[in-house]
Amino acid sequence: MDFSDSMYSIAKQCFPNATIVIDCFHIVKRLCEGLEEMRLRFKRLAQVENKKAAVVFAQNEARKARNRQYYRRKHKKNPKETRGRKRIRRQKYKPLVLSNGDTKVELLTRSRNLLSQSGDKWGEHKKERARLLFDLYPQMQEGYSLICKVRDIFKRKLTIDETKHRLHEWYKDVNICTLREIKAARDCIKSREVEVLNYFINRATNASAESLNSKMKGFRAQLHGIADIPFFMYRICTIFG
Repeated sequence: MDFSDSMYSIAKQCFPNATIVIDCFHIVKRLCEGLEEMRLRFKRLAQVENKKAAVVFAQNEARKARNRQYYRRKHKKNPKETRGRKRIRRQKYKPLVLSNGDTKVELLTRSRNLLSQSGDKWGEHKKERARLLFDLYPQMQEGYSLICKVRDIFKRKLTIDETKHRLHEWYKDVNICTLREIKAARDCIKSREVEVLNYFINRATNASAESLNSKMKGFRAQLHGIADIPFFMYRICTIFG
């Protein structure tokens, strides 16, 4: 199950003798949600910086235009004289472009899928984008490295005691950092540590059910609503059965 309090209370009441397991998928997802909050926070800051820079640039352009207008009034053009320089038009603001062709806002926007994946799944373009992102925002790199440590714990075939020791070491690493989003995710995992460790009893997971649920949601979204429920269930059984 996930970190839902309502689902936890239902499972406790209906199945008091069952062993509740927090799926590793939901643990990593909760951490990625914290990293996503960081990305959106930095994106909002970058957008504010862009707006401020655009205002300053527009003010400078207006000042230059006034100076040029004043110069033309004081230095009347001789009809017989041809000036070599063309009239300068007011320029539009262009944000700083990075080496891969993205601006800061575009870099943060296009890094969404990148941050939810493991580094060994990145292509060359994503590696270059990640390098620029982590150079500009070291906190994002710190948060991503902490998530990779948790991924590494769940990939290994460890006993419950070994996993508990590694998790407590990870707690200490999170305590050192100053990322409130990752600390909030850490507190969520810490509050359900017993259920998280139960995963290592027989590595039970509902990944197949989550995958099927995701496919069914996507199929339902394509239909733009369901008018005939029995026929919809027939199509579901035919396609995904």
